[in-house]
Amino acid sequence: MEHWRNYNHITDDKVLKDICYNCGSASVKSTYPFFRRAMYYGKWLCELYGDKGFYFATVARNHIRLIAIAVRKEHRGQGLGKKILFRLLQRLSGAGLDTLTFRTPMNEEAQHFWLKQGAKIMDVKGNDYEMQIKIIKTE
Repeated sequence: MEHWRNYNHITDDKVLKDICYNCGSASVKSTYPFFRRAMYYGKWLCELYGDKGFYFATVARNHIRLIAIAVRKEHRGQGLGKKILFRLLQRLSGAGLDTLTFRTPMNEEAQHFWLKQGAKIMDVKGNDYEMQIKIIKTE
């Protein structure tokens, strides 16, 4: 049974913060304050998979900028990161956007996850890879 829900900043803020602080990624943990600010300007997408994980992305002019996909440490290795990514890609495929861009630290497990999912390294910025995934459109 799927447990998806759109993020509601009033009822889900504690859950989002808890996942950020318990996913094992220093970069996601440090990004939590950005989520709070981003909700008050611009367009953003965020869905939670129960209390286990989430994605958070902003809508740019011609692409989607993924800010984070996070899964609580105790739920890693169960395919949830992949499930969350595919949920986001499925949602975007019908929206007319064809590129998902993001950064990932070079020395975190996430870089290996992204390469396995077909992401391409587009550039190096400091200690991060600038990456992208092309979104396959569905009818």
